[in-house]
Amino acid sequence: MKVYVSGKGALTDAVRKELAGNTWELTDSILDADLVVSENLPDVDLSGKAIVDLYPFKDKSVAFYRERSVPFVSIFPVFYKEFAFSEFYVLEKSVDERITTFLDFLKDLGVILKDVSWSEYEEILEKYSVLLFLARTLKDPFLMGYASHLLNWEEETGNFLALAEKAIPRLKDNDLPVEHSELIGEFSKLLRSPASLNEMRHKIRLIDFVTLGLIDERMKVAKRIAEEKKKTDSPVDIREVEEQKVKEILDRTSLNPVRVRRVFEEIMKLAKEEEYRLLGISKTVAVLGPMGSFSDEMALKLIGSRIPIKYCASTDEIIKMVEKGEADYGIVPIENSTHGTVIPVLDALLNHEVEVFGEAKLEVHHCLVAKRRLDLKEIKRIYSHPQAISQSLGFINAYLPHAEIRYTTSTSDAVNLLDDESAAIMSENAARMYGLFILRKSIQDLKEKNITRFYIIRRKTGKMEGKYTSLFFGVQDRPGALKAVLDVFANKGMNLRKLESRPARTFLGDYVFFVEVEAPLGKEDLKDLEKVTAFYKIIGVFDEIEELDVFK
Repeated sequence: MKVYVSGKGALTDAVRKELAGNTWELTDSILDADLVVSENLPDVDLSGKAIVDLYPFKDKSVAFYRERSVPFVSIFPVFYKEFAFSEFYVLEKSVDERITTFLDFLKDLGVILKDVSWSEYEEILEKYSVLLFLARTLKDPFLMGYASHLLNWEEETGNFLALAEKAIPRLKDNDLPVEHSELIGEFSKLLRSPASLNEMRHKIRLIDFVTLGLIDERMKVAKRIAEEKKKTDSPVDIREVEEQKVKEILDRTSLNPVRVRRVFEEIMKLAKEEEYRLLGISKTVAVLGPMGSFSDEMALKLIGSRIPIKYCASTDEIIKMVEKGEADYGIVPIENSTHGTVIPVLDALLNHEVEVFGEAKLEVHHCLVAKRRLDLKEIKRIYSHPQAISQSLGFINAYLPHAEIRYTTSTSDAVNLLDDESAAIMSENAARMYGLFILRKSIQDLKEKNITRFYIIRRKTGKMEGKYTSLFFGVQDRPGALKAVLDVFANKGMNLRKLESRPARTFLGDYVFFVEVEAPLGKEDLKDLEKVTAFYKIIGVFDEIEELDVFK
């Protein structure tokens, strides 16, 4: 379909950009077009064309289209491109395939379309005329163009200022979602270029004042979002969503992206703090994401809610967040009954100042899932995390030897890569969350006891409470050095349930040892340990826990 976009306003520029990025054929000639998208009344022969009428006026453009039997849709943008291409009111539309296609295109972009009557539209204009005016005048490149547009609008609607006068009482009566109504009279000054240094300073002060008001407004919306999250038990902190928001912002500015990112990350942090306060959450928990991962399942079992959870891309990130105080607690996998010790976690615990204060266990069941019902012979590729693959190799070798194995970093990556000839390995919980078809359940090699053990960590407190002790130690490079350390535990009747060695990263052959002792170590125990080690570092004294209360 050939589309002609008329006008050079912010909205038509946004529409033109979105169309150009998709499978639409943009044309420079209105005469050659099948569909015309316009902010203004086209002064040409419109026979054979369909019209998308932006900023419609019932007695002008709509009457014109009706008289000439031109198929059209009248839509009003509630939010401009500057604030997200997200919502339109649909006032009137003809039955026409081209118009239906265009509206479907908007829906695919994530635009919300709402049908409203002309009387409702007039009420909306009264409420939003001032708000839209203020929003559009905040950005210098649009000032003069929008001032010109206002003159046309005044001619077409009778009097823009009359609409403004109707809206101001609403502001004073708190009938509009904006504070600082005393600023309304000042906004006309933003349409002029400041002529003196004092005027420039005044304009900066005014913009700062309004910016603060908009941040306040953002906080109010954040509170409403928090209320919705509480209803659906959704986490406050979703990294993928935040990253997408920041990316959209950075795409719209020529300013230093690093500094702009910092500004908006701080604003988002402020909003999250408000959400946590509103929801009565005093602590946050960092876990390995995304939602649907086994770490997520473990966290849900301990906390009973996703609201306090912060999802991270790696276990190293979790431990760093806890160390810096960006999360109060962290949940990290330390060992699996099939795969053994989770080495990256071990190394991170050695290199960062956190402490283990609890452990918890989760029985792991892997499922083979797909987008549709598939015979195993139809599966050409398998996507999953390396640990899930290694824990299910028996099933893969027996039933899917023909399938290519492709490793992913997360469950969501596997979901995104799925097509009609591939399958993924994940938990039953994740499969149901992503709406996938479960082909086989419990495909892990250990059918009964495939257990993953997790450490629950926090910043260093120095507390030593529990019946298990985890520590690292090093020894001198001499015969019997390691035996001397092990004898300390043996002579005291302390059982070691875990012993690992890790490269010290100094010289070839130098190792650091990690042990879990089934006993709390007292002062005398530590003195004896100090005599036979080059160093030791206790990373936690803990018990197995069944609940983690973050709402106190």
